[in-house]
Amino acid sequence: MLNLRTHRSGPVITAWALGAAILISGSAAAADFSISGTVTYEGEPLKRYPLRMDADPNCAAMYEGKRVLSRDNLVGNDGAVENVFVYLREAPEGAAGDTPEEAVRLEQRGCLYTPRIIGVRVEQDIEIVNDDPTLHNVRALAKANRPFNIGQPARGTRTKSFRAAEKPIQVKCDVHPWMSAFVFVMEHSFHSTTGSDGKYQIDALPAGSYELVFWHEKLGEQTVEVEVTADVEGLNLTFEGVE
Repeated sequence: MLNLRTHRSGPVITAWALGAAILISGSAAAADFSISGTVTYEGEPLKRYPLRMDADPNCAAMYEGKRVLSRDNLVGNDGAVENVFVYLREAPEGAAGDTPEEAVRLEQRGCLYTPRIIGVRVEQDIEIVNDDPTLHNVRALAKANRPFNIGQPARGTRTKSFRAAEKPIQVKCDVHPWMSAFVFVMEHSFHSTTGSDGKYQIDALPAGSYELVFWHEKLGEQTVEVEVTADVEGLNLTFEGVE
């Protein structure tokens, strides 16, 4: 197990995390390996603030008067950080693969974007679905791609895609300004997003040297260099709060 501690503005960290040697047909180079670990946070508790769901009676009704807190810094009691996007800076040569035909789903549900972080391939469809009984809109703050701002009627669906790689594109709803999501438009599929347990896993990697990027909308971005000759397990990273 390898644990890395980083400050928000810390330097690039080099980690030579090697698993046990695996021989397949006399060579490990042709094998597919994985990198996995857990992202945690240590420091002063990150503040969450109540969302103004009462600005739209339809939104407030879904929660029956219960308070809903912001979701931009979800940290569990054990320090596990949710919604960290973990990806390879560059794909292994010749291993990017074809763009998936299946669309990635981004929902407007409970007057929130779900999931908050998605990764898609260049020109892969994003199916944006409004599950709520109220009007939303979809505004993509793209720079390398053409930005857009489209209406999203109640129970409606839109399909969009992006022509160029861009990391990340923030997607908002102007009707409900607390609604936000981030889209990473990738040239490959070697990425993962941490869940509530803070875990990530990237599969199907050939042996090689990689630059692994950890991105969080509030805690910033950290980079780890990793040499893969077998499965790399326990490549854990800890974001540290500002002192």
